Amino acid sequence: MSTSHESLALAAQLNGLFARLDPAWDPAAAEVIDRLVEANAAGHVCLPLPSARDRERLSRSPLVGGPGRYVPLVLDSGGRLYQARHWYDETLLAARLGALAAEVLPVDDEALRQGLERLFPGSSPVLPDRQKLAVALACRRRLMVISGGPGTGKTTTVVRLLALLAQLPGRPLSMAMAAPTGKAAARLTESVSGSIARLDVGDEVKRRLPDSAATLHRLLGIRPGAAAARHHAGNPLPLDVLVVDEASMIDQSLMARTVEALPPGCRLILLGDRDQLSSVDAGAVLGDLCLHTRYRLATLQWLDRVAGPLPDDLEVGDGPLADAVMVLTHSHRFAAGGGIGELAKRVNDGQADAAVSLLDDAGEPAVGWCEAELIDSLLAARRDYLASARRGDDPERIQAAFLSFMVLAAERRQVDRVNEAIEQRLEQEGVKLAGRDGYAGRPVMISENDYGIGLFNGDIGFTVERQEGLRVVFPDGRGSWRDIAPGRLPAHQTVYAMTVHKSQGSEFREVWLLLPDVPTAVLDRALVYTAITRARDIFKVHGSEMVWREAISLKTQRWSALSERIGR
Repeated sequence: MSTSHESLALAAQLNGLFARLDPAWDPAAAEVIDRLVEANAAGHVCLPLPSARDRERLSRSPLVGGPGRYVPLVLDSGGRLYQARHWYDETLLAARLGALAAEVLPVDDEALRQGLERLFPGSSPVLPDRQKLAVALACRRRLMVISGGPGTGKTTTVVRLLALLAQLPGRPLSMAMAAPTGKAAARLTESVSGSIARLDVGDEVKRRLPDSAATLHRLLGIRPGAAAARHHAGNPLPLDVLVVDEASMIDQSLMARTVEALPPGCRLILLGDRDQLSSVDAGAVLGDLCLHTRYRLATLQWLDRVAGPLPDDLEVGDGPLADAVMVLTHSHRFAAGGGIGELAKRVNDGQADAAVSLLDDAGEPAVGWCEAELIDSLLAARRDYLASARRGDDPERIQAAFLSFMVLAAERRQVDRVNEAIEQRLEQEGVKLAGRDGYAGRPVMISENDYGIGLFNGDIGFTVERQEGLRVVFPDGRGSWRDIAPGRLPAHQTVYAMTVHKSQGSEFREVWLLLPDVPTAVLDRALVYTAITRARDIFKVHGSEMVWREAISLKTQRWSALSERIGR
């Protein structure tokens, strides 16, 4: 992958600083620093250095040291080079997560079995229920990782788990839910509220459950410009249980700040899809944790008694994260053998020929190629939304029209081109005035957190005409809406199309994936899988078969030693 301008500038700054701090700094080592910065920008935590010569050049400098040394660059025994902050975060995460996973909590087996039967009344006595198994496991662990694709019931599972925990004897537990973005937090709040309403438990238990989710930044008290988070090891969160959704989107640094702020005795429950795109910043924590999906034999025997029967594919084994990870596999959103679910599976398995065959199959209308002119087709697909917004319909109706369709792209520049082209057409039609950003119907996505106004990165609003002028309406996460003047919005952008990264946590009736003209390093299997699973009913590909095949063949593995360190 070519180095970005930002990476080049940062590498130049670091090499300039190192040359001033160490008069004997080897100019040849500067190339290694360039590669480290580029690797970090691509999401890698460290840079493997197979070359003994590179390692020797670096080790001559007092700026480079082994683990535990107070130096800006850490070179570990495995030949991996880290910026010190990345090494510290990885080491802290490994230690804290390993300690959480090591603790087994006592449970009343008979009470647990009866509680599971009440909360999972439809479970078959002969077919395994992975949701039920995950809840049983989590009841006696401080750390539980629940991974699964769209529609596998992660939210339902965790709500039933919280309901069981809320019925434990003793004082009521302090529980909280969080997600990495405002959009994900709002979606979690909405999903949990619906699940709680359907629970077969008393009102007193329901009142003990958390009914809203915050962003992790807000929960921890991380603010721009602040030297440290409000909550940390010295001032931990006042919680007994923390649920974190969309964990695949959380980078290593934010996850480290999260576990660092947990008080002794707190349970941590991580939800996410291990196959989705990893975080934009360095790290792939959820993916690293899901490498440990083994179960002790004694645990499986216990599970069979309280929540069985068991699936045949649970691997017996030991290790620091044994019994702490459950992967949900049955999707309630995609029918077995349905086009979207089947395409996602074939892509995830790296079956390029089979994926192309499914797209070519005229008998499978849910998936296929989109060969029409992009902008004309996109504008036609957005007519209902634009008409609804310009009429000033009820916001829920406007939102439903918007969520019926979305174009996703791998790169920001593709998104910009699509959004600009759509607005040029709207100017020609007189819908938008030239030179003015605001107009009735403009969909906007917030691109930075603003705690004062309560809008967060990823939030989507719709511009409507009111008596007092243009207003942008946003859902408040509790079934209501609020109007905000365009001039009060934090940084935002038009969103007729968005990147696949920005789409995480969203669902649209129909999705088109816009491929670049040539293969790129960011267009890999995880990105394609994430795009497919944003669609509920229809998924189309706009681009060449060659680029599609190349994307499916590329499985990106982020460089990290987290899994290895936890395993020690």
